[in-house]
Amino acid sequence: MLTPFKKLFSRAEKSSSRHRRQRTRHSRPLEKARDEDIDSFIEAVLQADGQGYSPWVLRNEDTLQTLRRALEFTVHRGLWLQRDDGQVAHWQGRLLSLRHGEGPPLGMVLACRPDDEAAWQLRFFYISKEWKGSGHGTRLLRALRVTLSGVPLQTRLPLACHSAIGSLEAAGFNRQYVDALEVASFEAPAKWDE
Repeated sequence: MLTPFKKLFSRAEKSSSRHRRQRTRHSRPLEKARDEDIDSFIEAVLQADGQGYSPWVLRNEDTLQTLRRALEFTVHRGLWLQRDDGQVAHWQGRLLSLRHGEGPPLGMVLACRPDDEAAWQLRFFYISKEWKGSGHGTRLLRALRVTLSGVPLQTRLPLACHSAIGSLEAAGFNRQYVDALEVASFEAPAKWDE
């Protein structure tokens, strides 16, 4: 009696695993952001900063212009300018967008890493207001995993960012730990099956 149940459940697990691999395989890679996309990225950062969720504190116009120049540098040269021990380091950088056709981006993500051996760090990602709540956050992060395949991805988010955390977990990111400030660290392995 137990054997038929085992067969039934093992078949369902295999089918679920196969479906998950097919779904990720069919995710389209993200597109390289365009110059005109930087404004919508900065607008999303400003909104996040107003809620205390931005990785950058945009106190004045100078800070905002520095972020804009860093994003332009990333779009044109594939490098992210990162402070490191009082110096400016040139990390690999990708500003990528999720698009439907030729319209404005549905969402964007900034990823960077110090060298070829390091994991990609997600500095910021967002979905446009009009597309929130319809699964596009998960779609963006799955497409990011396809685009940057073969390398682990890491990010940190405040626990208060419920929808972003839900998207991360649905896209295969695993929570590593939570620090004393209620900021959670997540990682997605380099391979989809892990």
